[in-house]
Amino acid sequence: MQDAVSAKIQREQDKAAAISDSFVPEGAAVPTVWNGFPALKSGPELSSAEIVGQVHALAMTLRTYADAQPEDVARVLGIAMPPDAEGRRRGVSGKVGSGAYEWAVWKRSPSAAGHSVELVLTPADACLSFDALSKPLLEDGFRMYVPTYGDDRRITFDRAVDSGLTLYVAVTVDRREAPTCGRIVMLELELEPSDE
Repeated sequence: MQDAVSAKIQREQDKAAAISDSFVPEGAAVPTVWNGFPALKSGPELSSAEIVGQVHALAMTLRTYADAQPEDVARVLGIAMPPDAEGRRRGVSGKVGSGAYEWAVWKRSPSAAGHSVELVLTPADACLSFDALSKPLLEDGFRMYVPTYGDDRRITFDRAVDSGLTLYVAVTVDRREAPTCGRIVMLELELEPSDE
């Protein structure tokens, strides 16, 4: 009896697979697997304090989409931001303490109005003091948003800047409640919807 049921299930699965396969055009390309971004060129060794200072300098400088151009970000950071091997991102990676940092600038989609700026520290236990990151932002008038549910560990700071744009600084932390450590920082300018 069980063999008959298993055989019937297998026939139904084969039918479903055949129907699914019939919707794929003949000669269609197999989707490629994304292996991440190409590596960034080597940059200088930096201290945690220097990187925290760079985050705050960007938070005070990014006012318009033009401010987030790779050349302008490089000027604020004080380090060159060469393109990666595929020209998708510009940035550098280097040593910080016993870990590594990566600063990158890129457009998240071709239609994006501005560039995103991201700092990533590796390995997973490498981090910057959350207090050192957050206190100056709060003192400079940024609002802080802490997610109230789910497993999102990004604490977001935002402040209105020029011409209806808002600067968002999202910090991925070790834990949402009483964070001590941030290892990813994303800075993005977005146009706020009109109230009209």
